[in-house]
Amino acid sequence: MTAVSEIERTELVNQLVATIGEGPAETLMNCVLPDGRDQLATKEDFAKFATKEDLTKFATKEDFAKFATKEDLTKFATKEDFAKFATKEDLTKFATKDDLEIFGAKLRAELRAEFRAEMAKQTRLYLTIMTAFMVPIWAAMAAQFFG
Repeated sequence: MTAVSEIERTELVNQLVATIGEGPAETLMNCVLPDGRDQLATKEDFAKFATKEDLTKFATKEDFAKFATKEDLTKFATKEDFAKFATKEDLTKFATKDDLEIFGAKLRAELRAEFRAEMAKQTRLYLTIMTAFMVPIWAAMAAQFFG
């Protein structure tokens, strides 16, 4: 088996990303050897570096079995578990973009009306106060001319 060129690896990655997504494609590519199977260690390679006793120091199947069993893995949530929480019909009860725009328009109209009412009330108050101050001043001025 010949080694795969970097161009071929890049093309493969691009196809994988388009097909299964970026995360899974990256995971898969991390599992694929860049230099092919020729670079895998053989029994002879291990014989050069380690004795059978040395290899027994590595983790065994029993060691891995201590971490998680099939029964442990069944405790995780499944697609069916998520389906219990919300259905498509439940999700349609949430506001859509159009609903928010309609709500925003109504809210703006209500705020404008409230603002106009408050401005009218404030204007009437200022006119009343100004009139209350101006009447005595006008009366005093009139008294000087007519009195």
